[in-house]
Amino acid sequence: METKKRAPQKGKEGAINRSERVRANDLVSQMLEDHKKRIGEVVCVVIDSRTSIELPASLTPEERNEHVQNYIKNIGVKPIK
Repeated sequence: METKKRAPQKGKEGAINRSERVRANDLVSQMLEDHKKRIGEVVCVVIDSRTSIELPASLTPEERNEHVQNYIKNIGVKPIK
């Protein structure tokens, strides 16, 4: 049985080179910085020894607790007690 090897039509499709990766990282970093500027002051909440999240400082303690509980439920981490 003869097998045919197919070469990609457009070069290396799917693979990204270093400069593309750097641009993508820069874009994500810029988007994160813009988002932080929009929400203003933030409070860092420690979930466990390796996980922390930032929440807007304008949230009430009840709203913060609700966000933390949703995060714990959806991600499945064990919180620090």
